[in-house]
Amino acid sequence: MKKKLIITALFALVAMAGQGQERVDTVIPKFLINGYFFREMPKLPDATPSMTRLKDKEGNSVVAIGLNVDLPQSVIKQAIPREQVHNADQFLNGVNMIATMQELTQANVKSDGTFYSPKTGEPFPQFSEKDMDGHTWTNDSVRGHVMVLNLWYSGCGPCRAEMPELSTWKEQLPNVMFFSATYHDAEIVKKITDKHHFTWTHLVEAKDMMSWIGTEGFPFTVVVDKQGVVRHAVYGTSEDKRAELLAIIMEADKE
Repeated sequence: MKKKLIITALFALVAMAGQGQERVDTVIPKFLINGYFFREMPKLPDATPSMTRLKDKEGNSVVAIGLNVDLPQSVIKQAIPREQVHNADQFLNGVNMIATMQELTQANVKSDGTFYSPKTGEPFPQFSEKDMDGHTWTNDSVRGHVMVLNLWYSGCGPCRAEMPELSTWKEQLPNVMFFSATYHDAEIVKKITDKHHFTWTHLVEAKDMMSWIGTEGFPFTVVVDKQGVVRHAVYGTSEDKRAELLAIIMEADKE
């Protein structure tokens, strides 16, 4: 009898705790516009939009639209409350990451669309960057060695896909100094590079180097010879591009 009374009391407490608390079902929106979620496309003000598709860790996706004007209150009233959006923080973090990358990569783009980046035949620019362990690397650190630098960021699918293959280059060419560089901090970089078995030396928070992307896309890979001169520089990645890069690296290493 005593056990039954205890169990009954526990059920009563649970029922009381649930009173006044409504269950909120989350939804997966179709659109994320200027930080607001929508089930359907609202009528937007006249503006030139930027668009991209974002996915959460479960594979759900939304179309993110950025406008250079504020949304009117009549549109905002149609938005889904953030607390009702499934994985809202993941989608908003994706938008923030894109905004950060655009700011960093476009930092030195001139009005005519031109920007600086290391080019074949030119000396590699002076640099001083830290790796995940806090060690500082400079031009003097790599003097007399072939250096390969690969620029990437976490939202670049092709960057992550090529990481395991790039690691095999380091195994084939132990005398070459292989570096990756990104704007992310050491904690984020370690998670990604461990997951994708990327074994190069990783330069973190290398924000100045991100401006070399300009109006092009990630990844950006540069080969520097033993004299400190850029031997090859290429945007994007493909099987043919990687084969050409590896051949150039091997040739430079033999000289």
